[in-house]
Amino acid sequence: MITPRRALLLTGAVLALAGCGDDKATPPPDAKRNAAVYDTVDVCALASDDQLKAALGENTGHKERRNTDSLKACAIDGSSGDFYIFLTVVRPSMAAAEQIKYDKAAAQGAKDLDASTFSYFDDGHAYVETADGDLVLRASLVYYVDSGKITDGPGVVGRLHTLLGQMTQKV
Repeated sequence: MITPRRALLLTGAVLALAGCGDDKATPPPDAKRNAAVYDTVDVCALASDDQLKAALGENTGHKERRNTDSLKACAIDGSSGDFYIFLTVVRPSMAAAEQIKYDKAAAQGAKDLDASTFSYFDDGHAYVETADGDLVLRASLVYYVDSGKITDGPGVVGRLHTLLGQMTQKV
């Protein structure tokens, strides 16, 4: 039989473990709700020329919007004409985190960068994809056929990850 004293001790232990009464506890941050941004976003304007230059490793060339019904995109050539960066923003039909999980599973050899971001690279292209609120953003560096290959995959992934972080601040 549980005595009143034992019940009080158990209740106190449960409350202590649950963190009740802790003035320093902060509520979790509100989830970012940015699905409506998708309707008006200009992907080519999500990164400055200096940010794009840092990601490319050379000056930017021609920019081209490539929007479709399912994604908003921008292709930015490097000045050498050997490769380009392809930026996309998608409002997936499932939760953004679930879309990331699905996309990562489809990319054999993908690596986690953090809880909501993964990367992939091979000789011809590299990309970083992240869930940001309701949206999925991806930054890719792609070599044109017979124009060269990626020789420093981790370095390219690092530059794309930085660029993607800068883009998420604008959506």
